[in-house]
Amino acid sequence: MEPIVLRDEDPPEDVVVVVRGGAMESAFLRRTALDAHDEVGLYTVSVFLALDDSVERLCAREPYLLRYAKVRLSTVGALRAAGFAVIPTLARPHYDVVLPDVAAPTLGRLEGCFEPPVPNPARQS
Repeated sequence: MEPIVLRDEDPPEDVVVVVRGGAMESAFLRRTALDAHDEVGLYTVSVFLALDDSVERLCAREPYLLRYAKVRLSTVGALRAAGFAVIPTLARPHYDVVLPDVAAPTLGRLEGCFEPPVPNPARQS
């Protein structure tokens, strides 16, 4: 297990848009969080924050997001209100959402924070 490395920056404001690539199916979220737990000891799900760019520019600049035909959007405030911490990991604007566990109610609560999938704006022509 490797220690998780956090960036030293102020917490994002509640209004900041959070972007997750794909449809966010529970089985995939559970597997992702379990893999993170094996790696760093926390159940986390990777997201990107539209801190310095619009959602469209963020999706176009981040190769991880660009590969998805659909994305899901939320806000930092919605995640916090549902009891999830949002921590700055890897390179800005990457963050992780910390889950207390991978039980179905927790994954459902996480999914409920996000709007339904929309076409990736960076892939629209």
